[in-house]
Amino acid sequence: MTTSLIRSLLAVSIGIILLTSCGFLSRRVKPGEEFTLKPKETVVVSGAGLEIKLEEVGHQTFPNPQPQPLRSSYVQLIVTTGGTPRSIRVDDSVEVGEYIITVKSANPFRYNDGPRCTLVVTRR
Repeated sequence: MTTSLIRSLLAVSIGIILLTSCGFLSRRVKPGEEFTLKPKETVVVSGAGLEIKLEEVGHQTFPNPQPQPLRSSYVQLIVTTGGTPRSIRVDDSVEVGEYIITVKSANPFRYNDGPRCTLVVTRR
C-alpha cells in the first residue's frame, strides 16, 4: 500500500467514526434540570430515553380579549423515545411516556437572544 492510500483510508475511517458518534456527543441533561434550546438544537435526557429537538418557537395572537389569560407562545418539538421521532406542539406541558416536558419560558422573537425556550423534564 502506498502512503497516500493509507492516509486516505485513515481520513475516511476518522470521518465515519465522527459521523456515527454524533449521537454520543449530544448535550445531556438530567431529569429536573432546566435547559435552554435554540431552534435545531438537541438534548438527550439522561436515563429517560428521551431526545428532544427544538423545531421552532412560535407566537399566536388573539383578536378579542380572553376571559382568562392564555399563553401566547408555544414550542414545536421533535421528541424521540427510542422509536420513531414525533412532532409535538407544547403550549404549557405535555406527557411523554413516564415524563412531563414543561415549557418554563419561550421567546419567539429575534431579540434578547431569541428565538429560544427553556424546558424542564420531570418524572410523573
